[in-house]
Amino acid sequence: MGRKKTRQETAVAEGMDRLHPERQREIVPVTDDRPEPPLLVQADELCVALWNETCDVLQSMRFLVAEDKQVLESYVLNYRELLVCAEEMRNDGQTCPTANGSKPSGASQNWGRLMGLHIKLLNELGLTPSARARLAPPKNRSSQDDNSVGNLLKKLGNG
Repeated sequence: MGRKKTRQETAVAEGMDRLHPERQREIVPVTDDRPEPPLLVQADELCVALWNETCDVLQSMRFLVAEDKQVLESYVLNYRELLVCAEEMRNDGQTCPTANGSKPSGASQNWGRLMGLHIKLLNELGLTPSARARLAPPKNRSSQDDNSVGNLLKKLGNG
């Protein structure tokens, strides 16, 4: 028995998309325009560099969506705080001395919380392999990309 169809596959096979293909909408409306960074991001050079780097990656994968500006802002600001925590832990250590021994430093306490949020935001933006596998590619993403792997498979299969 084959794998179970996803909700989107079922909608395409049985729903209105089959009867009226002109009504089919892209799941992810990608854009070639880079969103302008918010003022909070523009105030810090590291945040601007992270914003530009992340936008470049998302554009190259054809996953940049204008509506994701707030998620992108959260990702960049969280990533910056994560880098600041890493630098503090590198300089001061993960523990600080107290009268009764030692306790975790503030940076090491924040590290776990920031890393958990960072992983969630990576998934939201499609920056992990599993997140990319779950995202359905819109027509304009697949049609504009040169499908060299597909062409190679066709040549090898004489198809």
